[in-house]
Amino acid sequence: MSASERYLIGIPVYDGVDLLDLSAPYELFNWMAQLEPDLNPQAPTREVRVISLDGPSVKTRDGLPLGGNFPLFSDHTDPIDLLWVPGGDPRALQRLMLDDTRMDWLRQQGEAAHFAVSVCEGALLSAAAGLLDGYRATTHWAFLACLKLFPQIEVVPGYPRFEIDRQRITGGGISSGLDEALKIIELLSSRIVAETVQLTIQYNPRPPVSSGDPSVARPPVYNPGDGSTCSFPGMAGTIAQVLERKA
Repeated sequence: MSASERYLIGIPVYDGVDLLDLSAPYELFNWMAQLEPDLNPQAPTREVRVISLDGPSVKTRDGLPLGGNFPLFSDHTDPIDLLWVPGGDPRALQRLMLDDTRMDWLRQQGEAAHFAVSVCEGALLSAAAGLLDGYRATTHWAFLACLKLFPQIEVVPGYPRFEIDRQRITGGGISSGLDEALKIIELLSSRIVAETVQLTIQYNPRPPVSSGDPSVARPPVYNPGDGSTCSFPGMAGTIAQVLERKA
């Protein structure tokens, strides 16, 4: 692929999307696009495009309005090279998982893409669209039990920041998108570009607290058994409906 060609990274958003699931890849991939011409001049031109599954503007899970002129998925015709599916409010996920039109669009785009990627609970959208059947995957620790309800997905043990299985990449909980995006930059471009992006955003995490996932968290923050069942209201039933429709 030459520098004259375009590599399109598409990020579908919706009402209830997690802000960091969107903003982390959007910023890091745009840093790649800005830095790459000097560091990897043979790379294609990178374009990061936010595509709405709902309307020209959306509100994040915590109520931040975004957009105003987002292109709609139904009007999108350009081939996507890397599809990044963010997570969000479980109620929003369930609404989308039962929407055949939107799930068909995700499936078609993901199957045609160079990489189909998700972060956090976005794995449930990818799963509902059929993109993770036959692949290893992970998701936010609290949703692992829900992802395990999809019988054709191999949910990997533990709490990895991300999991790569051929053309599928899935990330753990919200902040995992930073590590995942850096790894994708390394895969798409080079380690030098990925490390330059890392330095540019001064990403060298040393959190002042130490309960980042259930392997290190302790009571009262985390109690053994938390997240062992798919307990989000309606989610198990929604997944059952998805599987029945796919049968």
